[in-house]
Amino acid sequence: MPSSAQDREKWEELYAAGSRADRPPSRWVLDTVARLPNDLPVVDIAGGAGRHAIPIARTGRPVLLIDIAINAVTAVRKAAPGIDVVVASTSALPLRPRQFGVVLVTNFLDRAIFADLVNLIAPGGFLVYETYTVAHLELVRRGMARGPSSPEYLLAPGELPRLASGLDVLEYQEDEVDDDAGRRHCARLLGQRAGGNGQGV
Repeated sequence: MPSSAQDREKWEELYAAGSRADRPPSRWVLDTVARLPNDLPVVDIAGGAGRHAIPIARTGRPVLLIDIAINAVTAVRKAAPGIDVVVASTSALPLRPRQFGVVLVTNFLDRAIFADLVNLIAPGGFLVYETYTVAHLELVRRGMARGPSSPEYLLAPGELPRLASGLDVLEYQEDEVDDDAGRRHCARLLGQRAGGNGQGV
């Protein structure tokens, strides 16, 4: 697996070249976060240029965006000064445990950090996760979609709930989606950490 330095260099180049223009946000992600019943901060992990963080922050929720690319974080700071941003690798998240009401991850997969993601969630808080599955490869091969081509970054069937073990899975979908964010085959999970006031959705 590439080092954090190599990852950062790759993403900095993509953002600097303008080849990482963010597509519109996932409607499922925005709708799901909007109906979650807590006002603790949202953290957007590997949030890029803020395609989800910015519209979520505009609803009044406090948002922290984490990304490895300085160019991406700078773009967020310019577009939405009220969003807190941190430049960091997901493999070394500089965050205190149990401080977020929502941990959000989209179009990003690092199986090694799932325990860390769960540890960030406050009691009663939520994980909102959407990313590509191996079935997405067929859409890419047919020229109908963009996305990763390595299985390292693609979920196997039924894998996401297993990775999120320790959370109560409130919703899970795995299918082809075509919305403003583009055509893709993805898995979507809403999980909740036990504790808090026990309030679900």
